[in-house]
Amino acid sequence: MTGILLQITQTTTAVADTINQAANQVVNTVASQAVAPKAVESLSIINLAIKGGWIMIPILLLSIVAVYIFVERYIAINKASKEDVNFMNNIRDFIHSDRLDSAFSMCKNNNSPIARMIEKGLSRIGKPLNDINAAIENVGKLEVSRLEKNISWLATAAGAAPMLGFLGTVTGMVKAFYDMSKAGNNIDIQLLSNGIY
Repeated sequence: MTGILLQITQTTTAVADTINQAANQVVNTVASQAVAPKAVESLSIINLAIKGGWIMIPILLLSIVAVYIFVERYIAINKASKEDVNFMNNIRDFIHSDRLDSAFSMCKNNNSPIARMIEKGLSRIGKPLNDINAAIENVGKLEVSRLEKNISWLATAAGAAPMLGFLGTVTGMVKAFYDMSKAGNNIDIQLLSNGIY
């Protein structure tokens, strides 16, 4: 019985040694064939835009136009909205003291939408109140249209830029499917990912 146990122990030890040797060979084989992991490439906004292709040029131009119009209109509206507190008080004083020529000259010297509206109203003094109101309203409408100048271009840029982005996406997908059709059975994930992103 002791002999049988000794024989089983020797056999078990031999099998364990064989398994360890096989495991070491597998580990060595995998380690020798393993490729060092590639460093992950970071992609900046500029690199992404460059890889976007030709469609990014009109999108960039539309972005520049939109920013220019926004800044220009912001400055113009801020300039027009500055209110001189003493302006209306001085005009009222000139009118009450019958010095319309001083009120006119003050309106001409003040380059603001309110001054132009008051000037038009002063030019209609002596006429019916409805005519004065209509004249001031007409000048007010002209001033509003002057302040809204080029806003339609901003709306056009805001509508066209996403459509161009969609066009770029669709052309990328078409390119990916075209590359798939040319690759046959050798489809590689990198082949697809270049067209998709």
